[in-house]
Amino acid sequence: MTLKVKLSFSYGSRMALDDVEFSTDRGELLAIIGPNGAGKSTLLKCMVGILNGDGTVSLNGRELTSMKPRERAKLITYVPQTSLPEFAFTIEEFVEMATYTTRGDVESALKRVGLWERRREPITFLSGGEYQMALIARALAQGSEVILLDEPTSHLDVNHALLVMELLKELKEEKIIVAVLHDVNLALGYADRLLVLNEGKKVWEGKPDNLEPKILEEVYGIRADIVEVGGKILLIAGLSKV
Repeated sequence: MTLKVKLSFSYGSRMALDDVEFSTDRGELLAIIGPNGAGKSTLLKCMVGILNGDGTVSLNGRELTSMKPRERAKLITYVPQTSLPEFAFTIEEFVEMATYTTRGDVESALKRVGLWERRREPITFLSGGEYQMALIARALAQGSEVILLDEPTSHLDVNHALLVMELLKELKEEKIIVAVLHDVNLALGYADRLLVLNEGKKVWEGKPDNLEPKILEEVYGIRADIVEVGGKILLIAGLSKV
């Protein structure tokens, strides 16, 4: 299964995405990284149809951008940046909301993220990390082939961030997973391939172990070293002297 993307998007006169093109397959976790304002979230929103970008998004040759929302939801879903719920739905009700177009499996989704036994608790009882798992359960319950996640580890402690990334590592064998990550080291440690954006343009794409420090220096304006520690690739960053 292959997802192919080629998109541009403008906010008025400002070009937010400039002909960003890539493809990814099931079995591969693709991480999108780049500084604030690089176009990462805009790219995901255009892919799922929240924003109307210029270009194409296709899954195994089927064009998604021309589909009606209900039809598209069966193929691709979007997990936004974490924001705490305003209403005390139960966890089960919260996840079930995502299935109105697809009739997905809520029980299976909640069991996958470890929240089935707590399904009758108010969603407001969950910690930030647990709530992120509930958001992922919503995406799983929708039953889509492609899951897009916008900074799924944002504001999480180290333990919950690692739990989320381990879950995404498992899910990539069943789904196409594309995640925007603000933590470069999580991207280096878990992604099979990286897409680096800056000022709405694709700067670099490839395997984490092929990423050169100068790319990150240019994109983030930092001093960067990429080292291997215990079999893991890590970014050691410092403020630029410039």
